[in-house]
Amino acid sequence: MRPMTNTVMRWMRAAALCCVSALASAAGHEIVGYYPGWAAANPTPFVVNGTNIAASRLTVINYAFLDICWDGQHGNASPAADGALKPCRDRAGKPIKPPDGAIVLGDPALDVVNLRQLVTLKATHPQLKLMASVGGWNWSNQFSNMAASEATRSNFVDSAVAFVRAYRFDGIDLDWEFPTAIGLPCVAGAVCQRPEDKQNYVLLIDALRWALDLAGQKDHKRYLVTIAAGAGTNHVMDASGSSAWLVALAKSVDWINIMAYDYHGPWDAASGLLAPLFVDSNDSSPTALTFNADASVKLFLDQGIAPNKLVLGLPFYGYGWAGCAPGPNADALYQPCSEAAVGSKGANFDHAFLVDAGYLTKDTNGAYSVGGKGFIRHWNAAAKVPYLYNADSKVFISYEDEASVHEKAIYIQGKGLRGAMFWELNADRHKILGRVLAKDLPH
Repeated sequence: MRPMTNTVMRWMRAAALCCVSALASAAGHEIVGYYPGWAAANPTPFVVNGTNIAASRLTVINYAFLDICWDGQHGNASPAADGALKPCRDRAGKPIKPPDGAIVLGDPALDVVNLRQLVTLKATHPQLKLMASVGGWNWSNQFSNMAASEATRSNFVDSAVAFVRAYRFDGIDLDWEFPTAIGLPCVAGAVCQRPEDKQNYVLLIDALRWALDLAGQKDHKRYLVTIAAGAGTNHVMDASGSSAWLVALAKSVDWINIMAYDYHGPWDAASGLLAPLFVDSNDSSPTALTFNADASVKLFLDQGIAPNKLVLGLPFYGYGWAGCAPGPNADALYQPCSEAAVGSKGANFDHAFLVDAGYLTKDTNGAYSVGGKGFIRHWNAAAKVPYLYNADSKVFISYEDEASVHEKAIYIQGKGLRGAMFWELNADRHKILGRVLAKDLPH
């Protein structure tokens, strides 16, 4: 990969920032939906087509996930992931050994079909941009190694350019979860985080931005670079308490998708709200003031990152707790629970499952704002989110619905943010929540 001078980098950053600002004001909001490639292998396959995906309601589809190859293997050996490393394979499924750090397909048999179908979908929806998301919770384990040297960063960047050209995609989305604080721990003896990860991330993004801009000049298009970022102070600040690394990184990306969810989940001993928009004064937990979307957005803004570089992430799923005491309000909110509840997948209750299984039913206006199966739907007026509780089964579920999505859309407009991102399209296969976003956010 050709090295760049600081002067060239500063010029390109300034030019990119100018162009991004102009595009944001002209094109309206971004509505970014993740498509998980494995959904095509579900018992009821969720495949890429105009029936499953309302493409006119989106501006971007992030294809999740691609992996990176290391010593001819990819995957994650951690038992908490898939528990296995697999040979890296080309699009035909043949084992390959590309340079360490190069992007590879996670499941060629599924991915090749999905990627081609996405391009076909875009042919009838030219406003749609296609992004390849690399990493994610399970597959970030080699990012620290890849970003640690110029050689392996170059391998990643070269493969990224080759990928967008080969599959006619519009850019790369990096989902490193998380630099200096890996979410899914390594197996014993492996290295998956370093104190210098955040600084190396800046170098990686700078190199990717430069290479995709150069490729775009030749290809007569502008390729995009985005990242998914953790929503908390520990992700924004480095060990010295500085956010300078993120400010530098932001100059080279088109936008940052803030993962403003998973503030609470069944890993907590007490029930809580998955993705509160604002703080609830009744929440006595030590993280109450910072574990909400508004606090996360303000955290990024306070570092000097422009609003049009920020996209607010929404969860189109919920989490469930079991054995929850009703508490003084008989709604089990902020009450001790004994274990995770069982939903659509583990403790995950995606919105479509809540509808299909009868946890949610329609009100007189056609909105899914009424609890079923013995659940009562509650609304937290401070946090602007709903939750369900069944006093008989003692199950508590925190989730997102039409009303909370509407509130977040209003917030996005009020703050002048770039738009909304959600995880994920299969969880909204009835296209209920996505319809609200598309209606509320001009795009």
